[in-house]
Amino acid sequence: MTMKRDLHSRRLFVLSIFFAALPFAFGLVRAVRTGYDLRYFWVALASLIGAIATISIGRAHIRTPIAVVTLVAGVFVIATLVAVLAATLIGTIFGMGIIAVASAFAFCFAVGGLLHLLARRPTF
Repeated sequence: MTMKRDLHSRRLFVLSIFFAALPFAFGLVRAVRTGYDLRYFWVALASLIGAIATISIGRAHIRTPIAVVTLVAGVFVIATLVAVLAATLIGTIFGMGIIAVASAFAFCFAVGGLLHLLARRPTF
């Protein structure tokens, strides 16, 4: 039973890293295609920092499954807001495009955070 849980946790952990790496992959594709545009990379980094900070603060309060869902929703909101702020600060024109990119990046970090939390503590 312990081996199955350990293997399951490792798979969830690897999957969480995959989801967290997706925004940086999009940033890399954007940089390679344009040859100079690193804005997606900076937006992904800011969103990741927001997600990490939210999970770090909220992790101590997780006792029930609804607390996990609430924390992941908080990660999505904070990561989106931080990404939009970073994009605005580097000169991106505020509009639906940056909101779509920021929310997509935040979604990846929220899913990655959820999988990470489940890998570290599979039963609540």
